Amino acid sequence: MLKTSTFISAIFVLLVVGSFFYQRYEKNHQFQTGGEFAQFLATEAVRDAKENNHVLLDYTPESIQTVENILGNLHDQYVKDPASVSANGLGAAYGAYVGEVIRRSEKWGPMGTR
Repeated sequence: MLKTSTFISAIFVLLVVGSFFYQRYEKNHQFQTGGEFAQFLATEAVRDAKENNHVLLDYTPESIQTVENILGNLHDQYVKDPASVSANGLGAAYGAYVGEVIRRSEKWGPMGTR
């Protein structure tokens, strides 16, 4: 399990860099709902995990441990050299992925309805 300070730092990275994916997507698309944006971010996390970490995220609760490991590694990279973490928005993408895992596993509908 990650230390609290590492987890807080990962959350901070998530909040600081989230706008990258929004700007990237907004150039060609407009979101009709916040849920569409969250699903886009979650899809970006799945893509990043596959391309840059060589792991498959499958939207199961067990996959959250993999996300925790990825975010921990990103945090370690950032601490060593902040400029080395150039993929802005990864924290937001992985946060959206975790939210999507919870939504799917708890059978939540749009905007938190059950």
